[in-house]
Amino acid sequence: MSSSIKVGRRTIEISREDKIIFPKDKITKGDVIDYYHRIAAIMVPHIKDRPLTVQRFPDGIGKEGFYQKDAPDYFPDWIERISISRETESGTTHYPLCNNAETLVYLANQLCLVYHIWLSSIPNLKYPDRLIFDLDPPAKVNFALVRWTAQEIKKVLEQVGLTVFLMTTGSRGVHVVVPLKRTHSYAEVKAFAYEVAHFLIDKHPDKLTVEMSKKKRGNRIFIDALRNAYGHHGVAPYSIRPKPGAPIATPIEWRELSTLQSSQKYTIKNIFRRLSRKKDPWHDIDRHAQTLTAAQKKLKALIKKEKE
Repeated sequence: MSSSIKVGRRTIEISREDKIIFPKDKITKGDVIDYYHRIAAIMVPHIKDRPLTVQRFPDGIGKEGFYQKDAPDYFPDWIERISISRETESGTTHYPLCNNAETLVYLANQLCLVYHIWLSSIPNLKYPDRLIFDLDPPAKVNFALVRWTAQEIKKVLEQVGLTVFLMTTGSRGVHVVVPLKRTHSYAEVKAFAYEVAHFLIDKHPDKLTVEMSKKKRGNRIFIDALRNAYGHHGVAPYSIRPKPGAPIATPIEWRELSTLQSSQKYTIKNIFRRLSRKKDPWHDIDRHAQTLTAAQKKLKALIKKEKE
């Protein structure tokens, strides 16, 4: 059974709205579409003009989904694309761009459940405007260690003069995010992120690591700075995650972190109650864009002082 919905200037055909996508919670495809329709005004500015990788779950989260970067031929012409040459193999990837509510609703109807975005945007894809520390804890580690790690990273970044933002991932960890002016290459940004990570790991080797192997991490928090590379991505603000309860990747204020018990606190069922009481904490994130030039020098001085 199908229906249609008017979104902006488009009429989107909707199919199988009653299909169960989250079996335990009885959340349907129609619920997912309704969520993305309602959140579009807040979410689209965060993902606009950024190459998009979607995670699709045509049979619900009980079955394995798949990642998709290339916009298929059957996507309508009005969905914008950006063609990018592949770096590690020949050919071109035609990434979709989600620049309006119509596109977001269309993709939701395709059961594009999770949205991952580049850390740079067109037309300056070689110059990131986000630096991300993705804090990934082992499954059995208390969330208190995630909170502590985020605060430690914030202290260092503020010591070197940077403004820092925070987002729950809707999974296990959080993203600590620095908005950037588009003046540094990915190599520069990644190198800076690794310097910060290693500075903290040298101080707290029992709690933190950049070890890729999960077996070797033990009970330490993995500070993932690898995302700060060309072509890599992070989960988009307000994206649903494919976990029971349909948790949402949610920007939060730093003062909220002290009482946060889980990265999955906000879900498809309570996020709009939150947003009815509180403006999106990232609504003006781009106004805080900064360069790393002074911060790089201050960080080196901080590292030198710590070694003395």
